[in-house]
Amino acid sequence: MTVGRPQIEQNGQAGRALFVGVRLFLAADAFLFLAFLFAYLYLRALDSNGMWHPPGIDPSLGLGLATTVVVVVTAVAAYLAPRRPGTQLGWVVVGGLTVAAVLAAVQLFDPGFSPSVSGGYGSVFIGFTAVYLVHLLGGLYWAETTVAAASRSPDAELGPVEAESVSAFVVFLAGVMVIAFILLYIV
Repeated sequence: MTVGRPQIEQNGQAGRALFVGVRLFLAADAFLFLAFLFAYLYLRALDSNGMWHPPGIDPSLGLGLATTVVVVVTAVAAYLAPRRPGTQLGWVVVGGLTVAAVLAAVQLFDPGFSPSVSGGYGSVFIGFTAVYLVHLLGGLYWAETTVAAASRSPDAELGPVEAESVSAFVVFLAGVMVIAFILLYIV
């Protein structure tokens, strides 16, 4: 048994399908988030009438930093969870994703500006935050159902492939959030 690699052989064809399907989903999802990167770069380069980022259009740096830190810590816990069976790291992942979703929702529903009057920056920020919130909620649901099923029945067929799949998604979300934090809050 190798540490750090999913045991696909234990789960057979279903495990292999999940392993490959999650990787394909993450590749497709990367293109979704690349659309926001392209919009950011294009609208910033275009800067029509100096309205890319008008004065006074700044989201809360504290909320952005808190969301980023929570997602990164959750990704570390998600990465370690399949490698340390029998620990409570799965519930840490669920809790971390819950906190991150709440912080993202606060940013989305009260950013302090409107995309209609805040130029390209506001539009990219609101669009990214909404899509990211949906991904956090999806990741939360997936992690919670995986962890709950594993904790209810230790003899269940839930194995390392399922845990690795959730882990890969949460680590992907952390990478997206770090890049978005740098672009939307620092640059």
